[in-house]
Amino acid sequence: MNLYVLLAAISALVLYQLIILVFGKKRTEIGYIITSSILIGFVYFFFFDSLVSTYGQYYQYGTLAIILLYFFTGNLKKYFKKDISEYDFYALEKELDDVKNASELLRKRFVSTIELLHQGISFRESDNTIFGSDRFITIMGLESNQFTTEEFESIIYKDDIIQYRSSLEKTTKRNPIYTLNYRIIIHDEIRWVKEVGKRISINKKIGYISLVSLVDIKQYPTTEIEVLNALKNEKNLYNEMQKCTREKTPYHLILIHLTNIPKINEKYGREVGDLMMGEYIKKMRYNFIKEDQSLYRIGGIDFALLIKDEKKFEFLNRALSGSGDLMNLKMVFGGITQTLYPNLGISAAPYEGVNPDKVLEQAKEALSVSLKDTTNSNYIFYDRI
Repeated sequence: MNLYVLLAAISALVLYQLIILVFGKKRTEIGYIITSSILIGFVYFFFFDSLVSTYGQYYQYGTLAIILLYFFTGNLKKYFKKDISEYDFYALEKELDDVKNASELLRKRFVSTIELLHQGISFRESDNTIFGSDRFITIMGLESNQFTTEEFESIIYKDDIIQYRSSLEKTTKRNPIYTLNYRIIIHDEIRWVKEVGKRISINKKIGYISLVSLVDIKQYPTTEIEVLNALKNEKNLYNEMQKCTREKTPYHLILIHLTNIPKINEKYGREVGDLMMGEYIKKMRYNFIKEDQSLYRIGGIDFALLIKDEKKFEFLNRALSGSGDLMNLKMVFGGITQTLYPNLGISAAPYEGVNPDKVLEQAKEALSVSLKDTTNSNYIFYDRI
C-alpha cells in the first residue's frame, strides 16, 4: 500500500508538470521528473521483495520526502530571491509582448498626431542631440531628422543665438515653459520662426521638447499677425458706438497710435513691426477684453479700444496715472529688443444721448495733442485738455 502512496505522489507531480506545460508554460523541469521516475522504476522492478519490507517502506517514505522537499524548497528559494524561475519565463515573455504591442500602438497614434500639426516638433536630449519631425526639418531646411545642437545652431541668425541659448537656460523645474522668436538662414534667405518649448527631466537628465512654426503672414496665418488681420475696422467701431447710444450704455473710447512702429519697420523690416504690433494687441486683449466688440484697427498703426466696463477703465486710468507701463510693451525677437511706446487719445460717453461722431472727434483731438512735441505725456484725456 505504501508503494501506491509513493507512486500516487510521483503521479501528482507529473500531472502538475503536464498541466503547466499545456496551460501556460513552455518549459518544465522535465529532467527532474524523468530522473525521479527512472529511480522509482529501477527499484520497483529489481527489488520488489525488499519494497514490502520495513526497509522498503523507509525507502519509499524517504524518496517521497526528498522529492517533495526538493520540489518545494527549490521554488520557494527562487520566490524569496525574487528570481525568475522557468515557470515564470513564459508569462513574463507574454507580458512583454503585450507591453510591446501597447507601446507600438501609442507610437503609431503619436506619429499620426504629429503629422496633423502645422508646427514641427523637436526633442533635444541631454547629450546635445536633437530629433526633429519631418515637418520640423522642412521648416528648418535640415536634411536629417537626427542632428546635433551645433548643426542646429549653425542655421540660427548670429545675433539671435545668445538670446536662444539664454531662453533655454532660464527654464527651471518651476517655470519649464519658454517662448521665443528668432531668425534662421536657409540658402541665404532669412526666415522668422516661433518656438514654444518645455524643459523635461527623464532619469535626472534635462531635455527639451518644442513646437516650431514659421512666422509668415501668407502661408502660416496662425501667428501673431493673424491677430491684426482678424480685427474689425472703423466702420464696425462706429456701429458699436451707435449701439451703445441706443441701449444707453456708457463707454470710454481710447485711440491708440503705435508711434515708433515706423522706425522699427525702417530698422528691422515691416515683418518685425507687424510681429510687435500683434504682440501688443494680444496684451491689450489680455488686460481689457472679454467680448469681441472691443478692439478695432482703424489704420495701419492706429487702433481703437472701446471699454464699457467702468472697473476696467478705472484700472487703465490708475495705470496711466502711475508709471504708464501698462500701455508700453518691451519685446524680444531673437537679438532684437524694442519697447513699443503708444500715444493715446481718450474720450468718454458717460451718459445716454452722446453722439458717436462727437466722441470719436474728441478722441482724435486728444490723440493729436498727445503727439505734439510740446506735450509731456503720451496720453491725453479729452476732458483734461
